[in-house]
Amino acid sequence: MYYFTGTADEALAEWERTKDDRLAGRQPRAKDDRAASVADVVNAFLAFKERTKVAPRTFARYEATGKMLAAFWGRDRTVESIGPDDFQNLRAKMAERWGAIALGNEIQIVRSIFVYGFKNELLTKPARYGDNFQKPTAKAVREARNAKGPKLFTPEQIKALLKLASPNLKAMIHLGINAALGNTDLGLLPVTAIDLAGGWLDYPRSKTGMPRRIPLWPETVAAVKVAIEKRPEPADPNDAKLLFVAAGGQNYIGTHDGCRVGDEFRRLREAVGDEVAGRSFYDLRRTFQTIADRSLDPVAIRAIMGHVPASNDMSAIYRQSIDDTRLRAVADGVRHWLFPDEPVKVDAGPVPKKRPAAKPRVEQHRKPAADGGPQLRVVG
Repeated sequence: MYYFTGTADEALAEWERTKDDRLAGRQPRAKDDRAASVADVVNAFLAFKERTKVAPRTFARYEATGKMLAAFWGRDRTVESIGPDDFQNLRAKMAERWGAIALGNEIQIVRSIFVYGFKNELLTKPARYGDNFQKPTAKAVREARNAKGPKLFTPEQIKALLKLASPNLKAMIHLGINAALGNTDLGLLPVTAIDLAGGWLDYPRSKTGMPRRIPLWPETVAAVKVAIEKRPEPADPNDAKLLFVAAGGQNYIGTHDGCRVGDEFRRLREAVGDEVAGRSFYDLRRTFQTIADRSLDPVAIRAIMGHVPASNDMSAIYRQSIDDTRLRAVADGVRHWLFPDEPVKVDAGPVPKKRPAAKPRVEQHRKPAADGGPQLRVVG
């Protein structure tokens, strides 16, 4: 999809000018062979990202950044006229709105837009960022994170949330702390990914595509069953495959303006009160990682989290599977932290067959010799 701008007549004229290239899958050159404008590069980048089917929330973020560039510099300004001072001013404006972490992410998106323009011959030379259009230093990012404090739930906080949660949110919270699922994972979660009878979730992580096989707690299975029983009819037939459907029939798939999972969690957080102030739904995933580390099995934890191993991790490349007992041990460790009074199901694999008991040794005595000689004792 291509996003035309201007009046209806201008958009139609631009379509007529570029339709042959677009229908053939080619990237049209700038109008009248002029230097590419901010709008030209942004629109081409967005069209590329839409073709690659990035997550809706990610695409919405790219789109918002593109609109910000067009508003700051003007959509018709040529990219070749934008120099280091312009990028420095843009960074200063962005820093007024975002902290160190978000600012670094936005700078990366801006750079990606212009790198795409150069690599795909919309620009004849790379953008001139200068020395000042840099991400915040690693130290600044650490200081920003430290200022926010640990993003960790306590068992009491999670239980307080579960007490007031709706059926959907109760199941989501269980999946967040049991299976480390994030907002987007939950929004896209199909019903078929969960084996309620066996208590397993087989579901690749939406962000990385890494396969995941996760043992589910009895509490999680029970909460998911209730959510399914109370699930409303989806407004869009295409959402029939999704496990979670909101009260109005909408899905929970996120957008830049706010993921429905996050929105509902914020309302729940406000209902619970100061006890959970400042916590986000995604902090459940962070909490899982932190508590699961106590199991001392980083390979199994990484498998549940859906993290991509380093490219030089040859063990991960050769490893074809992880034993279910290791995955269950990690999940049960987190469950015991949250519900210490609940019995833990121990999965020790198949029970070995009992071997027959060994016969006790019996002392046997020979009959006395006929000649009255000494008895010979044989230990049998």
